[in-house]
Amino acid sequence: MKKLAVALASAMMLMPSLAFANGSSEKTPPQSGPVQLTLWHRWSGANADYLKQVVDAFEAKHPDIEITVVAKPGEYIQLLQAMVADLAAGNNPPDMFVGGYNMLNYVANELEPTQLKDLAPSPEALNELKSRFDESVYNITNIDGRQIGLPFALSNMINYVNMDIFRAAGLTEADIPQTWDDVFRVGKIIKEKTGKYGIAIQLPDTWADCSLIYSAGGTIKTADGKKVDLTNQGAIDALTMWQNLVKEGIAPIETDAESESNFAAGNLAMRPTTIMKINGYKSQATFDLKTAKLPSFAGRTNKLAAGGSAIISFSKDKAKKDAVWKFMDFIASKEGMTIFTKTGYLCVTKDDVPKSEYQLPAYEQEPLAIMWPNWPGGSESMEIERLYLDARGRIVLQGAPVRETLQKLEADCNKLL
Repeated sequence: MKKLAVALASAMMLMPSLAFANGSSEKTPPQSGPVQLTLWHRWSGANADYLKQVVDAFEAKHPDIEITVVAKPGEYIQLLQAMVADLAAGNNPPDMFVGGYNMLNYVANELEPTQLKDLAPSPEALNELKSRFDESVYNITNIDGRQIGLPFALSNMINYVNMDIFRAAGLTEADIPQTWDDVFRVGKIIKEKTGKYGIAIQLPDTWADCSLIYSAGGTIKTADGKKVDLTNQGAIDALTMWQNLVKEGIAPIETDAESESNFAAGNLAMRPTTIMKINGYKSQATFDLKTAKLPSFAGRTNKLAAGGSAIISFSKDKAKKDAVWKFMDFIASKEGMTIFTKTGYLCVTKDDVPKSEYQLPAYEQEPLAIMWPNWPGGSESMEIERLYLDARGRIVLQGAPVRETLQKLEADCNKLL
């Protein structure tokens, strides 16, 4: 992974010479047939199918536009790494890229995305589109005054609960934890009565970490956003709590993929992760599945990182830009959102779309949303992400001392900056 991060950072040094093959000209070359767009995303399974339904519905309304959908399943940072490597190889950037909220600073400052104001046919059209969003949601993609994309997918972390395990342990819905202290109490009962683990928090990226750290009153960077700050008490408290879940036998020592499989198989009582996974869990579960709000730290109100992604465009010629704008206009419509929110993601616009009972805790938590914090730096941010995840793995799964590990991590990250 370190070699990959270094290679990608080196690739970024070549970016000025790549000059994106789409070019910066407003001229549209003569062409016959529909305008061809590409759309890159990270989803698989049902979520990829629902995205394809959105594209199909759009193309039915716009036969003059065809969208080639490219799926690269994985996490958002892996999708970004794939695009950077593709650019370094001399290829065109995608016309549309489903970029995670956690790497928007990097995209804005390193990859020259086309701003919404340059896609919109008029200021009036841009203002009308903006009016469909709550300002806090719309501004997720505003980086230093530049609206680099359109919010598309929105999620927060909820707690999935296997009620069959709860009942086997003599517990009821009233025992579903509201605080992390409750998690320890309930988790010990479940382990004693059933022999099963109580909980496994998702691991792949910093999304869960940021929700826990900020909910505990902490941060991951200094107030000016220029340095990493991981030695604050909130960060220490959050990671200490997470480590203690493992130390006390409430959470297993296993990979995220193993936790996914164990929850689906009915061997894990609680799984705090994204609402986006609801369709997968529903299709796999042979037990009574419930969803609940994420537990909080005693005496504190949760601050939950807004998960999900934006549609970001790299198109430069006018025909493609016009086509991208039409697609953005469609996905931000009630029809587009009604289709896409079947994934489990929340509606990003003000439209009232159908909601399942499983989504309700996530919708109730929407007022607690904060922007998914981005690491400082440009290309350095991807290396910081790697360093953090490695250190967090050692803290949570290997019992490394929390304060000392975070002190060294903070120093190593800030050396990069």
